[in-house]
Amino acid sequence: MRMLSFMAVLGVSFAGPARAQENLAGLWKGYWQRDQARLEVEVVFTHAANGYAGRFSAEQLRVVDVPFQRVSVEQGRVAWTLAGDATTSIFQGVLAGDVLEGRFREGEAAGTFRLKRSTAGDAGPAEEAVSFSNGAVKLAGTLVRPAGPGPHPAVVFLHGSGPEGRWASRFLADAFARHGIAGLIYDKRGVGASSGDWREAGFAELAGDARAAVEMLRGRTGIDPARIGIHGHSQGGTLAPWVAGEGAPVAFVIGSAAVGVSMADAETFSLRNSIGVDDLPAEERMLAERFVSALVATAYRGASREALDLAWQAASGRRWAFAPPPESDFYWRFSRRIASFDPLVHWRRVAVPVLLVYGEADERVPPRASAARIAEAYLGARGTRLDTIFFPAADHTFRLRARDTGPFEWPTSAPGYPDVIVRWVRDVTNAAGG
Repeated sequence: MRMLSFMAVLGVSFAGPARAQENLAGLWKGYWQRDQARLEVEVVFTHAANGYAGRFSAEQLRVVDVPFQRVSVEQGRVAWTLAGDATTSIFQGVLAGDVLEGRFREGEAAGTFRLKRSTAGDAGPAEEAVSFSNGAVKLAGTLVRPAGPGPHPAVVFLHGSGPEGRWASRFLADAFARHGIAGLIYDKRGVGASSGDWREAGFAELAGDARAAVEMLRGRTGIDPARIGIHGHSQGGTLAPWVAGEGAPVAFVIGSAAVGVSMADAETFSLRNSIGVDDLPAEERMLAERFVSALVATAYRGASREALDLAWQAASGRRWAFAPPPESDFYWRFSRRIASFDPLVHWRRVAVPVLLVYGEADERVPPRASAARIAEAYLGARGTRLDTIFFPAADHTFRLRARDTGPFEWPTSAPGYPDVIVRWVRDVTNAAGG
């Protein structure tokens, strides 16, 4: 998940008078600001064994309770670290009574923050720690529950690629729970409190983890076992039909940015967009296309590395070029492990209602081609109900793409996301709730 990459805070300095240490614990509301763009946030600090722990929520970023690391308070000076999947952010400020303010720096761009102590607000949906196993792997997660005894419908959230923890789907789980639908979020194997290693897992193992999650929910008090569905984004959406079509008692499927083409074609699409092949001059474009083709052939089609090495030699030094991963990198093992996976085979086995969701400007997955092929496979076999939503101008994460020029802007979600998804699930499950 990349939603925190823009918070690349490389260093912070804040000068202010030393103050007597004060109690940091509690709810704080305020903003982070860069240039003229303001982001409303809620921050919670709690007492911990070694001092304090903290977390933040921001509706505009679609995050709930994202944890901080290394929260410290010394003589009224407060600092904390926010670790994203690609960057690490550091904040420093001064605590003065009921106000905490300071600065952060994102590369060369400076920002400020100001938080004010607040009385307890909306407690939000109830949470319950859960665990379940898939063979020798123990997976840990959180069940986000709606109000009331139930039995409630529920959604199991499948992970995207990489080391994704439960917090990545916390915002969506919260949105569902507020409308009468429970959400199960869990740490991917080898992440957070889950055992195992996602780097050594193929699609079969990851799909098995999701099926184990469904089975655990079926025996949970307050959950309706006949109304449990799955939501998968990106890699999770690509795996979703395998989970639903292999005999798992799944009531519905949400395929969010689900791949409907071959794994090699999806990687080609993603790499071309990452490099910006179509925007390059003709000669550069030819080199870039050769490089992408050689990399995908080596990773997914069993080609030798010789052609890739030659393509890299020709591309090296270009502003768009990047060195291929070393031969020991897990990228090669994982790519070869999933190369033969055909999502359409599994979509033909799905017989429950399906919602496909794409951003029109998705840079990772070809949206129209994927949706069309999935629809043909699903409806041409056992499909019962298919709804497809395209969000105009939205990227892979359903955010509107920022302008290339002009002042800084915080990410903005596509209008209607995720509300239309919540409404769809309420419709297919007859869920009660607000």
